[in-house]
Amino acid sequence: MSADPVWPFFALVALALALATLAPFRSLDAFDTGTARHAGVDGLRGFLALAVFVFHLVVTRRFVDTGVWQVPDSRFYALLGPIGVSMFFMITGFLFWGKLLRAKGRPGWAELYIGRLLRIAPMYLFVVVTMLAIVFWRTGPQLREPVADVAWQIAQWLALGWLDAQPDVNGYPAVHLLAGVTWTIYYEWLFYASLLLLAPFARGPRHLATVGVALVLMVAGKLWLHSHAMGLAALFLYGMLSASLLHDGLRPRLSDRAASVLAGIGLGLVVVAGVSRGGYGSLVGLLLGLVFYLVCCGATLFGLLTSAAARRLGGVSYSIYLMQGLVLALVFAIGPVREAALATPAGFWMAGALSLLLLVLASALTYRRIELPGMALGRWLQQRLRERSAHQAAVAVQGSTNQVGEKAVKAGL
Repeated sequence: MSADPVWPFFALVALALALATLAPFRSLDAFDTGTARHAGVDGLRGFLALAVFVFHLVVTRRFVDTGVWQVPDSRFYALLGPIGVSMFFMITGFLFWGKLLRAKGRPGWAELYIGRLLRIAPMYLFVVVTMLAIVFWRTGPQLREPVADVAWQIAQWLALGWLDAQPDVNGYPAVHLLAGVTWTIYYEWLFYASLLLLAPFARGPRHLATVGVALVLMVAGKLWLHSHAMGLAALFLYGMLSASLLHDGLRPRLSDRAASVLAGIGLGLVVVAGVSRGGYGSLVGLLLGLVFYLVCCGATLFGLLTSAAARRLGGVSYSIYLMQGLVLALVFAIGPVREAALATPAGFWMAGALSLLLLVLASALTYRRIELPGMALGRWLQQRLRERSAHQAAVAVQGSTNQVGEKAVKAGL
């Protein structure tokens, strides 16, 4: 069975957008945490999450059939995962470097990290605990490995992505139940940690030059040293470069239509370059960086990125990203569905459509019940920290005023 035809991808995206226009999803608008200034970036998240899902959908088909987990033979589908991940990293770099620039390199660090922890951890723990429950249900009550080894395996999974590890659990390849997506969270944490070192460079006028030089060095390191880590760092830096350019008012004077045309051409070139050079190639990264900059400057791809449906999908994109493996494992565990998916291309894409519907519906639910409460708790703690800081500052000022008054009284005596 060949998964080469490109049109099913666009059909699945259209299905997700249509689903997001229905009444249950309109209620998500009340919880929209995005901003009008970056509406295109907010909508872009949804499409990136869908791209990664379709990538893993095709991977899962071969895995179910042969037990082999590997990149799809179709180069178009092989590109979807790297493109989605690359631009997710760019979004992170753009948003958080932008925060540092606006705060002149002096953000509230405790507030920032508390916000990140409570944004990432609740949904992460939900999917990992669910995955562990499935593992032990499938392996049965007996331990296949020493207790200490199993405990360490579980601890690594529960470490919120701080460890670059996706171990088997009790002899079972647990990573496949999550489609392996949690590896990116480790690099997100590394980036957040790096902000402490990057902050001084956000305090002066040379932030743009600093980011540009760092980007050149990372790309050069990727090319000459074949360093995958440097290539990933470059993706964050492309986002940071966009933030620095916009912060200094450096943006092209283009209409949305013209910018959208250029972004579309850029995406077409990404596909051409990616087919010949691979999804994480330096040329692909450069082209994606240019497309991302155009989106940051206001390119909406003819209104697609700023549509209500796209923004709703963008809002629940974290849940879509984390839960795709669980949903795919569930759907392909159903005997008749699995048999139909392996029998014909039509059966496979129907199974994919069913998986997508369940994933989007489940993501809307977990966004409401898990992500939003976590974000609300984060905002509450951040507010308490701000109030505490304001109180301490007021006490310090009052103490200083009292000391001045005491000195004045003594001088008068």
